[in-house]
Amino acid sequence: MGGITTPALMVLSHSGVGNSLISSADRLVGTTNTAKDLLGITKSKRRKKERQVLEAEQAADSADLAARQTADIEDLQQRNTLAAQRIQAESEIDDRRRRRDLRQETGSLRAALGAQGISSADGSGEALILGRERAAAEARNDAARLDALKLAGLSEEETALKRRNLLDLTRQQERQRLERLARGL
Repeated sequence: MGGITTPALMVLSHSGVGNSLISSADRLVGTTNTAKDLLGITKSKRRKKERQVLEAEQAADSADLAARQTADIEDLQQRNTLAAQRIQAESEIDDRRRRRDLRQETGSLRAALGAQGISSADGSGEALILGRERAAAEARNDAARLDALKLAGLSEEETALKRRNLLDLTRQQERQRLERLARGL
């Protein structure tokens, strides 16, 4: 009660009963201040504990999300590796088939030209054979471009998943930040 200097308190302070009342009031104020300090410490400890629990929950959520995203990416990469191997194997099989077919066509064409008395080294015979070879080369190039597009699609799928994962991570971090703000931590 220090600092209050009214005439009544001055009179009370000079009497024995007044001193006792003032002393009791001072002790009451001191006890109240001590209780407030303890409550503040308790409140501070409680908020610190809440913050630690929230941080642990958010860390567990982040670790769970990261683990799921890593597993998703690894799964997609394995599927893409298998798909790329399948595309490569199919491409090699198709290329061997096209070459075999070209050899057979060329052999049949030469035999047919020879049966007609036309040499495959002559202009028209050679033109027919070169035309077939050119068509086969175009088919090979078309197949290679198609395979490249398929492989690019696989790569794009992985890139899209990584972008989605980054977006999910950013959303989670923002949600966690807003939760901390809402709780006043």
